[in-house]
Amino acid sequence: MPMTSRNHSNRTALELLTTPQSIFCAIIRDIQRARRVIDMEFYIFEEDNVGRAFVELLLRKARQGVAVRMLLDGFGSRNVSRRTLDRLLASGVDVRTSQFVSNCRNHRKIVVVDDLVAYTGGVNIADRYVSGSSLGLWHDVVLRISGSAVQGLSRILDYDSLRIEGVDSELVVQNDSHIALYVSEMQQGRAMELLLRSIAESAHNQIVITTPYLFPSSDMLELLASAVRRGVEVRVVVPTRSDVAVLDAVMPTYVAEAIEAGIDVRQVSGAFVHAKMALIDGARLVVGSANLDARSLRLNSELMVETDDSGVCSAANKFIESLCADRTPVKRVPRVGLVSRLLARVLSPLL
Repeated sequence: MPMTSRNHSNRTALELLTTPQSIFCAIIRDIQRARRVIDMEFYIFEEDNVGRAFVELLLRKARQGVAVRMLLDGFGSRNVSRRTLDRLLASGVDVRTSQFVSNCRNHRKIVVVDDLVAYTGGVNIADRYVSGSSLGLWHDVVLRISGSAVQGLSRILDYDSLRIEGVDSELVVQNDSHIALYVSEMQQGRAMELLLRSIAESAHNQIVITTPYLFPSSDMLELLASAVRRGVEVRVVVPTRSDVAVLDAVMPTYVAEAIEAGIDVRQVSGAFVHAKMALIDGARLVVGSANLDARSLRLNSELMVETDDSGVCSAANKFIESLCADRTPVKRVPRVGLVSRLLARVLSPLL
């Protein structure tokens, strides 16, 4: 079920940040202003220029008496050195790393400052999210949340912190009129699947999805195909190349199946689309950490936020338009043999 804050003392305000500069400047500004608590959770935390800058900032805030907590995924943040962890711990930073289990990852990205402002989306802490990589610039989005709904994200962080300690707990967050939070562990672990079903079945005119990886299960593809059969335009925006070579080898299979299902596939070259969004009828936005693949819907710990905020939806539409400028639909269905199709389906849960 959707989850949001139970504290309605101040109105929720939302802002969609769509450039690396706006994302990182906003997060750093709010961390610098922190007076009581800084909570962070990331799948990937790299010890590069961006990562080191965040470490120094967090160390400085800890020395100022701010309580700092970092939750890191043991697989995605496996490159963080013991020396850096020891520096953080010695300064009073509460660093917790989830167990290194490669097939069950905490893929959430959350920052909460003083329980007043929060961030979530697709951005991790690494240089490539700011300056790009060999793929080109990385296009991503982050939702900045202030006001009463922040409490919902704080509770997710508390829940994940207890999980790292091996403590079972129940995640309970009440509804908020401005946003709904979907967490993988809710609804018997089916929250992401049910969210995709809701998107496919509730759309009247159009669904636009941006995702770095197009590896839907057969059930996921059928949900989108059923929307197409109802007359809904379904568009999926993906990069031509991903940051994982093995994924690129099987991508043509999924592109072919999507086109055959009537989905308008737009492939972006010269850049890497990393944003995880769905814009429904131009008036409802779902944004967060989940990709359009079986791993995100069934294995990873993910967080998606749904809102009908007009300003946020308008910003999402402009972001999508900029990605799709001069990108015509993929008309030619890639030729993919039966063996490749079968291999892709076998590998799908692992990708």
